[in-house]
Amino acid sequence: MLNVFEDVVEMVPPNVVDKWFLSLIGQFEGWGMVLYVLLTLLISGVLCGIIGLERYKKGASAGMTTHALLSVGASFLMTISVWAIKLSNAGASYDVSRIAAGAITGIGFLGAGVIIKDKFTVKGLSTAATLWVCASIGLATGAGFVLEAVIGAIVALFIIFIKGKVVKIVNKHFPQIEVRSVKGYPSLKRLREICENPSINLKGIDIVSIDDKETVTVVYFAYRANPLVLEYFVNEIKKEKEVIDAVKK
Repeated sequence: MLNVFEDVVEMVPPNVVDKWFLSLIGQFEGWGMVLYVLLTLLISGVLCGIIGLERYKKGASAGMTTHALLSVGASFLMTISVWAIKLSNAGASYDVSRIAAGAITGIGFLGAGVIIKDKFTVKGLSTAATLWVCASIGLATGAGFVLEAVIGAIVALFIIFIKGKVVKIVNKHFPQIEVRSVKGYPSLKRLREICENPSINLKGIDIVSIDDKETVTVVYFAYRANPLVLEYFVNEIKKEKEVIDAVKK
């Protein structure tokens, strides 16, 4: 076991964190492997649980539990792939990438399950992407690249949390229509129904304000939206009796 550990450490990038985790494997009379598995599973589960928590807050079908369990499973599979076969002295030519490749393929099916096509819109792509990222984080921790997995999780979280601010900035440069409707009118639902026309390239819908009398909603379109399409939308939404006014900006 010690010889296997020493051979692997020589190939690992020389950072203290990874070497410390890998050094556990050759210690405590065989119990070091158990400690290694426990710590890597906990780390991958916590990191991806945080990512899943953000998805849960957004109402995604896959939340904290799904992301954490997915990462834990990927980490455990990778540990088995890298270490169990080697330590059992079964076949020196064994390809450790087999299980990792199989795990990534399996995650593809899981990701496809959270993607929903709703007429002219597609939902769940971001959740599918975070699931795939969490699988990668789990595989990294299972292989002993703990520091790299933490960095990957931090970058993923940065992208997730900065996305909303960037989208708001970009949306300001898109053609937009401000819709004022009576309070309580389900404007989002009706607006989406109108936007089901395939000629309308909808980018987003935001409720700007709600007071005692009315709701103000802004609809964003593609950067080079056809002016005729915008006029069509304005005319269609003005037909709703609950709509006070619709103005193109």
